[in-house]
Parts: sequence; C-alpha cells; structure tokens
Amino acid sequence: MADKLEKKITLLLGTFFAGAVFFYSFTQPFQPDAVHCAIPQEATFVFKAENLDELLNSPVCGQIEKALGTGTSLRAIAESNDWINLAAASEIAVADLPFRSAGRQKTWAASSWVGWRSPWLRWKLEAAEGGKLQFMGKHAVWPVWTYADPELITGLHLTFALTDNVLLACLSENPTDILILLDTYDGKLAAFNEEKQYDD
Repeated sequence: MADKLEKKITLLLGTFFAGAVFFYSFTQPFQPDAVHCAIPQEATFVFKAENLDELLNSPVCGQIEKALGTGTSLRAIAESNDWINLAAASEIAVADLPFRSAGRQKTWAASSWVGWRSPWLRWKLEAAEGGKLQFMGKHAVWPVWTYADPELITGLHLTFALTDNVLLACLSENPTDILILLDTYDGKLAAFNEEKQYDD
C-alpha cells in the first residue's frame, strides 16, 4: 500500500514538474527590450528593429553586409535557412562592439527575441548541423554554433548561441566573443542600458 502511494506521489510530482517545464518553455510572454539584456555596456552603437524585414531594409543592414564580405548578404543567409522564421520573428537589437578589434574589423553583435519559439528553434538548428552550421559546444547550458561560409571575409567568424529567450549572433575576428554576449545575458557582465544612452 505504501509503495503504491509513493509511486502515485512520484508520478504526480513528475507530471507537475513536466507541466511546469512545458509551460515555461512554450508559453513565455514577450518581454519588451529584452534583446538588450545580452548587449554589453561597451556597445558604441545599438540599433533596434521590430522584425527581420525592418532590419533588412535599414542602413544598418548595408553596414553588416559590408563587414560580411562581397557576395554575402543577410537576406541571402535568411532565405537559405528555414530556421530564420523562428529566429527573427520579433525584436532584434544590433550592436557595434569594440571587442579586441582596435584598428581592425568591427565586431557586430545581434540579439533576437525568440521567447516560446526557443525549443523549436533549437531543434531546427540541431537539424541543420553538418552543413554550413557547425555545433561548437555549450557555454554554461547554452548551445553555440558557428556558421561557416567561404564567402565571409577571411579571419571573420559568424557565431550563434541560443538561450531560453533570445538567439544571439556575433560577427567577429575572435569566435569566443559570442561568449561575452552569453555572460552578459547571464548577468555576469554589465548589459547595455538604453535609457542611459539617451541620458548621455
């Protein structure tokens, strides 16, 4: 009798826990300006778009494409990957960062709100591994990928990381710069403050 009761309690607790995880993973409400949480305070320029189309039609897009190299465009990358609809369906922040790049190529970072789409996006990204997208490992609990494209400027690395709420991207000479974005998201480093920028 006691064993049956214990099994029922275990089953109920397991069901409750699974339900809580499911609710957290798939029903996260939109958090305005959450995309800034992963942008370090050292950012010298931050542009926020409401969606991917707004970013692709902005002057910032041209600057990023220039950094990517001749023959590579954000629109082409977006259209060639079926996971992009999950990755950039809402707010996107793009930042110019000074990481270890004085006198060389700029470092660009982007943070895109994915919210409840995060589990689905992770499955899509994992399914895309093996082509241009390569899994690099995890930082803390967050998976990190690199996007290998021969048309990228030599010496630049395009990396991605996925958290529970945002997809991060970093175009940098140092592939580990993506880890700085993750540490900022996790609160280990100070994040960009939009209000402070306007006050300044």
